[in-house]
Amino acid sequence: MKKKMCPTAKMIALSSLAITVTSGLLSPSWAAAQEMVPATYDSGRESATAYELTTDSAVGRDVYGGDVNSGVLDREQLFGLSAVAKPTAVVNTDSLLNKMRDFSKFSTGNTSKDTTLALNIVSWQLPHGGFFKAMEKNYKSKWDGKTARSTWKSKDGVELGTFDNEATTTEIRFLADVYKKTKNKDIKNSVQKAIDFVLTSQYSSGGWPQVYPKRGNYSDAVTYNDDAMVRVMVLADDIVNKKQPFDSDILDNAYRSRLQQALNKGIQYTIKSQIVNNGTPTIWGAQHDPVTYVSVAARAFELPSKTTTESVGITAFLMSQPQTAEVKKAAQSALKWFDANRIDGIKYNRQGPEFFQKDASSVMWYRFYNVEDNKYFFSDRDGKKYTDIMKISEERRLGYAWAGSQAKSLLKLASDSGYYKLSKPLPQ
Repeated sequence: MKKKMCPTAKMIALSSLAITVTSGLLSPSWAAAQEMVPATYDSGRESATAYELTTDSAVGRDVYGGDVNSGVLDREQLFGLSAVAKPTAVVNTDSLLNKMRDFSKFSTGNTSKDTTLALNIVSWQLPHGGFFKAMEKNYKSKWDGKTARSTWKSKDGVELGTFDNEATTTEIRFLADVYKKTKNKDIKNSVQKAIDFVLTSQYSSGGWPQVYPKRGNYSDAVTYNDDAMVRVMVLADDIVNKKQPFDSDILDNAYRSRLQQALNKGIQYTIKSQIVNNGTPTIWGAQHDPVTYVSVAARAFELPSKTTTESVGITAFLMSQPQTAEVKKAAQSALKWFDANRIDGIKYNRQGPEFFQKDASSVMWYRFYNVEDNKYFFSDRDGKKYTDIMKISEERRLGYAWAGSQAKSLLKLASDSGYYKLSKPLPQ
């Protein structure tokens, strides 16, 4: 049966030319390419597997995880232009991801003050290019050449950079914003050095750890906790697409190509690390092994698990990406899990004394669920699991978020956009 062609798809008819796709995934002539280019309708919207032909970038977006140049037309063949056949993205999830782009804790809007702060930050940058966390007070003045620039060190005594608590990615965004206004070369060099840190710290499997170099503990695991890895992938994606504040000459095409390749690997790692129960993909843990992909423990009260908080950001990011079959399957499987395991009519009150309260307008999920099934649990510094929150210590009971409603916005966005059909309406 013939698929209905989407009128918005771009078509170029140059039958005498050929597209060269180096990955071996596609090698069509222009005539064949025209069969591939038109998008198809899927329930009244563009299909998640539709293709469009773009000519606005010299950077190849190989969303299948191959070489970064895969899918790029020879510039000479297109009279100086490049074209990339890629699946179209389906959902704009900026409403969920923009928090990962925020650098307002540094920016004042005053160029002079921001430049001074930016140069202070540059002075605190570690030799490998990373930054440490919670450095706002330190950044008020330049590094004195003696004070420790990181309180975490490797076994060899090397000060560690980190992506924990928004570190490094936020510095990169702020510095890029200041460079755009000032063209200060020291700031530009610092950003490039920080991007080298991002590229170097990635595991060959595609995941990013919490720290680099290795700390010798749970920080070496691939870290989704506190959105660390998703922040890195959002950063890479923004740079590749020259999204503000990276719409300047701060990074060239070579950097963007390397970041696209790193992003491809990151997405592949994310898909492979999705926890599967009885053949069905579910969600993700807070930390995963860089080699085996399995969910692993961090601190004593952070056991191997499915974790809802971090899985919201992961799913939103996958929804924002070109929708290959495997990306779409991963995202929609996670949405289905959130939909199936939601608890309608209950509100989590972190301060207690009644932690779970009836509220007809609320929906919630526990933070942790078993890796092997969908039973929730709480945990304590003794490393044990509990099903009653009152059985854990008061310090842990009040000092950690054991449930949340973050996935409500995710499900609403997926439903409103037509990307996912809810099993039943969300509470209002």
